[in-house]
Amino acid sequence: MKQINKGLLGLIGAAMLLSACNITVTPAPNGGGSSVTLNAVTSYNSEYTLRTSVKDQNNKTLAAGTNVICDDRNTQLQVGVSWTGGLQRIGISFKGVQTGQTTKQRIFGDRYSSPDYSGNGLATITIGSEVAPLKVSSGLSAQSIIPTPINTTYVRGYTYVQAIGEDQNGNVSNVVESVTAIPVVNCS
Repeated sequence: MKQINKGLLGLIGAAMLLSACNITVTPAPNGGGSSVTLNAVTSYNSEYTLRTSVKDQNNKTLAAGTNVICDDRNTQLQVGVSWTGGLQRIGISFKGVQTGQTTKQRIFGDRYSSPDYSGNGLATITIGSEVAPLKVSSGLSAQSIIPTPINTTYVRGYTYVQAIGEDQNGNVSNVVESVTAIPVVNCS
C-alpha cells in the first residue's frame, strides 16, 4: 500500500470543505477603486483676464483676454470636469509647468446630497496668493464667472489645473489635468 502525503491530504480536505460553502465574490467597481472615473478637465475660467497683450519672461505673448491667476490676491477659478459614474465631490490641485511640483493640498468641496451621474459640470474654487487653493465651492454649478480685466507687471509662471473625484464611498478617482496651463501673474 502506498503512503499518502499528509500535506496533500490536508489540502484535499480543505478544498472539499470550501466547496461545500456557498460563497459569492463580488468585485468592487473599477477593480477595487473608485466607482467614478474622471475623463478630462474640460475648461477653466478665471475672474481675472489680461486687459492688454503682455510678454512673459520667455518673450511669449499672452493675448488680451487671457485667463490668469493673480499671485498677489485671491482669484476665483471655475473648472469644468467630465466624468463617468457617480461623482460625490471633486477636488482641485495645481501642478507647476516648470517645476512639475503639485500643490501639497488637494481641496475637496462639500459632499453632494447624492452622487451626480450627469457626466459633466463646473466646480468653482478660490485660490489664495502663491497658488494655494483656499476653498472649493459646495457642489457643481452652472453659474458663470464675470471676468475682470487686469493689468499685469510680471508673469511668474504657468500651472496646470488638476482635478480628482470622490465617489459615495470615499474612494478617489484618477487625476486629470488641463491640457493647457494657466498663467500665474502679479496683478495690478
